[in-house]
Amino acid sequence: MIKIAIPVDSDKQTIIKRTGQAIYFAIYEDTKVVDYVKNNHGHGEHGKGEGEGGAHHKHEHLEDKEHISSHKKDIMGLVGCDVILVQAVGEHMKEALDSIGLKVKKIRKKDGATADEAVKNFLDNNI
Repeated sequence: MIKIAIPVDSDKQTIIKRTGQAIYFAIYEDTKVVDYVKNNHGHGEHGKGEGEGGAHHKHEHLEDKEHISSHKKDIMGLVGCDVILVQAVGEHMKEALDSIGLKVKKIRKKDGATADEAVKNFLDNNI
């Protein structure tokens, strides 16, 4: 059995492009959702600001180490997962994910419109 995390919006199915902006991380054991982990970094605050996609970063005043630590606190619920499927991941979030031993697998929009679809395609080796 493989445990997969995927960043999702408030509907718990729409994949969030920027991992750090996810409202939740859906946790799958094979093709079945077993949990949703809240991402305190993502509740509409992280990355909010200028332009589409939030060019202004709420935490730009933090040192890199503090920023990584901030992300790490938010992802501790992902400990024990084998892989996280992401469309895009920032440098600090990537370091936080690496620090808990989570393998990051990049996916594209065409790999699945929903978390269920992306997980199925991953498990079927279509990604």
